[in-house]
Amino acid sequence: MGTSASNSGGSGGAWTDFKRDASLFARHGGRGRAAKALAGYVAVAGGAAAATSSAAAGIRAGQSLGRFLAASTGPTGMAGGLEAVGLANLVGVNRFEVLSGLADAFAGPGSDIEEQAARDALLDVLNDILPDDATIPLVDVRLDETAVIDALRRFVAALVYNRAIPTIDERLTRLQNPQLARQRDEEIRGYIEVLVRLRTEHASPLTLDWRGPEGAALINGVLRAAYDQLEAFQ
Repeated sequence: MGTSASNSGGSGGAWTDFKRDASLFARHGGRGRAAKALAGYVAVAGGAAAATSSAAAGIRAGQSLGRFLAASTGPTGMAGGLEAVGLANLVGVNRFEVLSGLADAFAGPGSDIEEQAARDALLDVLNDILPDDATIPLVDVRLDETAVIDALRRFVAALVYNRAIPTIDERLTRLQNPQLARQRDEEIRGYIEVLVRLRTEHASPLTLDWRGPEGAALINGVLRAAYDQLEAFQ
């Protein structure tokens, strides 16, 4: 289920509503209840604007990821992507070292909750796009625009999920039914992925300056739009 350790969160006020809605979703499922549970996270974070502004670690990580992915569409593939982000030393090392090196460079060691959410989201995406076969040189792994957009979508969706899931996850463990808990977990992941996809339909990540404010603005804008939509369910 969730990538973060389960916890019961705070108490009183918005936390009471969040826990109630998380419990209802855990017991009954459904897209509407998933939306209400996620809206509860936005409420305890202080609203859509506050939830977005507190995701600085995730936005920075997404910006770095976007730069790496966009550069990986060039003639030297992911090897060129690593060089573009100053990580040419990772070309030719094993898969685990590439994953760890990228996560460290883009999200840090995960020393707080926000860093950990960003790091886990990065690892989810990078684990899917790096070749499993260690004999395939990264210079031969070239992404296209569709793959870049899909990876960025999955990163933002995973970031939203990772930030909200601890309290929801605590409710899922109370079901004492691992199969149902996994089903609910997949349900809420699916809802978030659809939410993010609708807000990235016109993204053009290959034309952005990911090192400047444009890259940060794209990740920030998608996050804010998703949290605005969730806030409407409160």
